[in-house]
Amino acid sequence: MKRQKYPSRSWSRLITLATLSVLTGCSGGGGNTITDVSGPVASMPPPPPPPQPINNLPTEADVIYGSGLTTSGAVSLLLDIYQPDGACTSPRPFVVGIHGGGFTGGTKSASTWRDNMAAVAEAGFVGLSIDYRLVGDDPVASAEFQPIADDFDALITQLGLGDRQRAQLNAAVAAFEDTVTALEWARDNAATRCLDIDRFALWGSSAGAITSLHVAHGLDEYFIDRPEPRVVIDYWGQVFQRDLIDAGGPPLMIIHGTDDQTVIYQDTAVPLAAEADAVGLPYSFYTIQDGPHGFGAVDPERVAINGESALTVTIKFIADHLQDRSPNYEVQTIIPN
Repeated sequence: MKRQKYPSRSWSRLITLATLSVLTGCSGGGGNTITDVSGPVASMPPPPPPPQPINNLPTEADVIYGSGLTTSGAVSLLLDIYQPDGACTSPRPFVVGIHGGGFTGGTKSASTWRDNMAAVAEAGFVGLSIDYRLVGDDPVASAEFQPIADDFDALITQLGLGDRQRAQLNAAVAAFEDTVTALEWARDNAATRCLDIDRFALWGSSAGAITSLHVAHGLDEYFIDRPEPRVVIDYWGQVFQRDLIDAGGPPLMIIHGTDDQTVIYQDTAVPLAAEADAVGLPYSFYTIQDGPHGFGAVDPERVAINGESALTVTIKFIADHLQDRSPNYEVQTIIPN
């Protein structure tokens, strides 16, 4: 069921300078209360390793899902598909993986995303790992997304920020648009790729999490229709707009480290959880004590959540939402082992 759409609140009046400043360094539940975040911290035993995927290579690579405008023309947009074993007997839920990289780099084919999407396929879902336009592509927004680009551009001018921030926010708009294009491709190719367009998740890290959150919760402000996810996984992400979270939108899983120097925990993850609380949107919030930005400096196998790895917990959280089970919404602070 479609959520009610509201007139645009103009992001240019709601983005803060502090929020924009964290973008420049970006690389690479109902009933919850934000006060739970600072509750007791417990060290946990090492988690059992998750089952190792038999093969973390996509079943189809570099599938063209659309094209994106650039100042010099257009570029092809590519995705990789990870199918579960066995014949398609009924449409399968799917997960869209969106890589990070500060809107300047990153790739759908990074080893982390191959592992993530292989785990999705092992769980019986289809994994779609997407690339999207980056700063270096000099992306140009379509007419539908141009109002967002205009709001971002006006704010950059108002705050006197530089070309780097302008280029990154322009690329962020392109990432939002390209993700919607990928969802439309999934809808149009559901029959041939065994996809259930009514049951899917968005899973992003860093810039990919920013994209996931805005596609899921921010585009109604601009009357942009798109297939709607059942759940959003946010690893080290943020929203650019306060009061963005919609009670009728998909629940969230938030994973963020307190020592993130790129997307500052207190300025991003904590307010995001508070907004979800304020509107009654279900979520889980896992704070990694002293955790940096990304798992590069902290092996994800050391992040034990209820005795299981972060990857295992993420897959379970997704599965609960895509298979109409009862998700476990909780707030915890985790000390890596």
